[in-house]
Amino acid sequence: MTSISLEFIQDLLKKDYPDVKIQEMEGAPGSKRGDNYTSMVYRVTLRGVRQRTDQDEKTEIYEAWEGSIMYKCLPESILRREAFKSDELFCNEVAFYNKIWPAFTNFQSQWEKVTDPLDCIPKCYWAQNDMVILEDLKQLGYVMPDRRKGLTIDQCYYVLKQLSHFHALSLAMKYYDPEGFYDLVNIQDGISEVFFLPENEEYYRNYYKEAIRNAIAMVEEELKESSDRDKYLEPFRRFCSEETFFQSMVDMVAPREPLAVICHGDCWTNNFLFKVENGQIEGMYIVDFQLARYASPGLDLALLLYLCLERAQRSQHLSDLLRYYSDNLHSTLTLMNGDTLDKETLFDIVQEEFRSSSRFGLGLALDMCPIMTCDSDEAPNLYQAKESESSPEACVRPVMTTNAACRRKMTDLVRELVDNQLL
Repeated sequence: MTSISLEFIQDLLKKDYPDVKIQEMEGAPGSKRGDNYTSMVYRVTLRGVRQRTDQDEKTEIYEAWEGSIMYKCLPESILRREAFKSDELFCNEVAFYNKIWPAFTNFQSQWEKVTDPLDCIPKCYWAQNDMVILEDLKQLGYVMPDRRKGLTIDQCYYVLKQLSHFHALSLAMKYYDPEGFYDLVNIQDGISEVFFLPENEEYYRNYYKEAIRNAIAMVEEELKESSDRDKYLEPFRRFCSEETFFQSMVDMVAPREPLAVICHGDCWTNNFLFKVENGQIEGMYIVDFQLARYASPGLDLALLLYLCLERAQRSQHLSDLLRYYSDNLHSTLTLMNGDTLDKETLFDIVQEEFRSSSRFGLGLALDMCPIMTCDSDEAPNLYQAKESESSPEACVRPVMTTNAACRRKMTDLVRELVDNQLL
């Protein structure tokens, strides 16, 4: 918090609040322990006065004013920064807010037929390599769901509608302005893959060795009384082979044309905020673009549907959810590109992309199921500045939990992929 001053914040907000004089600010953690892992988030409360004139425009009136912003920065622990490649992740988010989203906004403004432009990205006041300052969505009534409960079906439909529009912008821009689009994913100042790169395999070897051992132990425990345990455990063990696992993840993040898009990259419960009034969802925002990547939209779909929903929800709704996404993707593309694929062909491609990405969802579940189900005190404390490890490698450890919800979620996913011949 020491890197921002009242003068700096005043200047950032002067366009939105030209009549406000900010006099003091106070920061507090903006997320609970266990809700984020690669950066620290603070809610900064701002207090000051608003100056206006009365009706006869002669007398100046000063009123108390209070507002807030979200301040996102690198972990104070240098070792943890290095361990989780926080600097590279921040570069991705900076590129998103400074380059990708402005380009998308400008592109979608060119289409008069698009009367419902994508507006689920929060306003960014500042983005540099070590700091991002965003509007505080809580002020607007938006709330993050409980990570341990996941999403409701209604929330999932809402996310899919926004994702379909977000993905459509990539596909349409790639069609009409390929040079401009591919500049968004150049390695210099665009987004790029951070984790699943061949050169990172050795670095993360112990991390995934622990995550895999934990996941297999959980599935073994859940299936210990099952007569068909080997039917599920054997393909799961093969998928988790130390010799092939990381490379298979590298292969799956490689873009597959013609449907490759700029993905959000981290579609789990904590990155969606909803506004609910009278029991109805009135709006939502998508946050955290540190893992944005150019890849198959199936990666976003796999994370959303496999990590944020329970198996019972997927059993009843999966086909309809994929159809809803595909139909909305088709509708948006039709408004921007009249000669797009017909609806059924596009749906077939979407289904295949989802199926091809299913194992990626399982691969991330090794990491994410413990994160989504752990108690707060089982998660690392990013707000602790003291170095408790001796090296970055020592920091690279997965969250370890074997609670019942985690065991069930992991086992349900393995069962589902094997039953659907995806594993």
